[in-house]
Amino acid sequence: MDASQKLANAFDAPELGFDRLAPWYAAQLPAGSAVTVKQRAFMSIACDVCEQALGGQFAFHVRVALENGATRQDVKEAVLHMGVYGAYPKCLEAVIRIKELYASFDALGLFPTGEATSHPKPDINWVLDTGVREQLIAFDPQYGDLVSRMAGEIWGRPGLLPIERAYMSLAADICGESLSPAGPLPFHANLCLQNGVSRAQLSDLVMSLALDVGALRAWRALESLDALFARSPA
Repeated sequence: MDASQKLANAFDAPELGFDRLAPWYAAQLPAGSAVTVKQRAFMSIACDVCEQALGGQFAFHVRVALENGATRQDVKEAVLHMGVYGAYPKCLEAVIRIKELYASFDALGLFPTGEATSHPKPDINWVLDTGVREQLIAFDPQYGDLVSRMAGEIWGRPGLLPIERAYMSLAADICGESLSPAGPLPFHANLCLQNGVSRAQLSDLVMSLALDVGALRAWRALESLDALFARSPA
């Protein structure tokens, strides 16, 4: 049995079919969620790359994103984003897996979106045009220069909205338990808050990641988020 047939069988199997799981996955978003199903799938993809969970669940999350408006290039861009936030070797393994999945989709005639992206390059780079580079360099010149160049490149690429990159970066923080007050989670959480996400929505979003990272890591992230809220009264 070739790879495409295995993929089709996996999605269509009665006990684990895509048509059965996809509505359940979408239903896990809380009422009034700040994210769409596509964006939530991007967050799951971020966790999959960090965890190197590149089997069936990765294929499922990729297909959820594609079924909910993402193009193939959008999904690949979500994977590439994790080169900075999840480590380049892990990103490489995920790109290899994406190529396998896309070959299987080609054999099935699924999602023929070509090189199209859903969003152009952003007008404002949330790393290079907002003072973040200067803050990082003030913290440590060598670290700040390196990180701002790498992150500035990825945040300036087309395919994803800046807020989608913030969601994925937040998911990576929680996967890696980078939760200290001076670490990346407060920065990415504040990006969400500054761009229309409420505190309640952000807390619900973090709690929903228990599906991807486990209850313990989600709980620790909620504690860090509550501490951030306490330091910055609304």
